[in-house]
Amino acid sequence: MIFSNASLIESEKERNLCTKFFAGYFFNEFTPGYTKRITLFNRYIQEVSGREDLGLHSPNVSFDTHAYLCHERLRSKLSDVLISDPARQVFLFIETKYLTNWTYAADVAKGLERLDKVFDAEKKPHLAGARQHYFVLTSRRKEEAAGRPVQHYAPVNVPIFVPTPAAPAGAAEADTAEPSKTSFTSLLYWEDLAQMCDRSEVRQYMEARLKLCISSSRNQHRAGYFLPGV
Repeated sequence: MIFSNASLIESEKERNLCTKFFAGYFFNEFTPGYTKRITLFNRYIQEVSGREDLGLHSPNVSFDTHAYLCHERLRSKLSDVLISDPARQVFLFIETKYLTNWTYAADVAKGLERLDKVFDAEKKPHLAGARQHYFVLTSRRKEEAAGRPVQHYAPVNVPIFVPTPAAPAGAAEADTAEPSKTSFTSLLYWEDLAQMCDRSEVRQYMEARLKLCISSSRNQHRAGYFLPGV
């Protein structure tokens, strides 16, 4: 079983978790409950984005999608996970965060800038009717551990989940220097996706992995097979 909480030699990279969860189960059309998960996912996307035009009928999932596939002059990555329905021209770009923190400047602003170039209606009229949205997928327990909801914080170029020290004098003025910036609210949570899964093995696996998000040691689950004295 790929969803096991036994002592495993398993990568703790975000890519490993994304591939195992999305391709191994959630968007795997050969696993029971697939149609129900798509229905729940569409409802979730609508609630988070506030849009009713992003529904997926026949989703396709791609990992580490690079921009050169969509734009001849871009070479950077567009998203960690791209969920698309080409027939309906719906594209959901997801920046995933597992153990690592995220910042608005690096993980949101740059991504949105690249998408503006990809979906430039003047240069690519065939995409004029395309519907696309950008999300960050993170852990709710990490947000809770930080003691502050991310949605209430204006975009800043610092790690969101690092405790903030006492602000020096004059910081209040600096915080209001860019009133045009609005908070990024298109956040998805691993915990919510896990709850959409019928299989208890998948939910238990995700629960065990997400506990590492607030662990003091990133390697808490390292395989004992290669440790001294084992």
